[in-house]
Amino acid sequence: MGVKNERFSAQLTRFQKISLDSTVLIYHLEDIAPYSELTEIVFAAIAAGSVTAALSTICVTELLVKPFAEGEMDRVEACEHFVLSLPGMVLIPPDYTVAREAARLRGKYRVRTPDALLLATALTEKAQAFVTNDGKLRKLSQEGIAVIVLDEYA
Repeated sequence: MGVKNERFSAQLTRFQKISLDSTVLIYHLEDIAPYSELTEIVFAAIAAGSVTAALSTICVTELLVKPFAEGEMDRVEACEHFVLSLPGMVLIPPDYTVAREAARLRGKYRVRTPDALLLATALTEKAQAFVTNDGKLRKLSQEGIAVIVLDEYA
């Protein structure tokens, strides 16, 4: 494991509960380098129980768009199996509380609606960190959640 991967792993294990951006799933399941090395660390930690993950169902929507668009039902099923079977990961559908919090975040930070929903889910589920590759979301660390950007470790 390289130095950056070790730093990433150490950063990740500081938290008991994390939340994930859709890109983390996409990079992992599509094996997109150099990020898939990092996502392997994320999902290994979740599977091992060293960290739990609150995942918005909005991530499922974003994850499945391309396989559905390309008519690749085997990929749809593989993605669904991965998301639904990983121990330590809980799927959270947006409810009124999440929607309201997303509106507040969107208004305050001018983030896109999907990002606001993902981060609102993380905040309402009391996740301590949000793993993403969108550096623009760093400003949401003002909300008391660590924003971990994959590019800093790739």
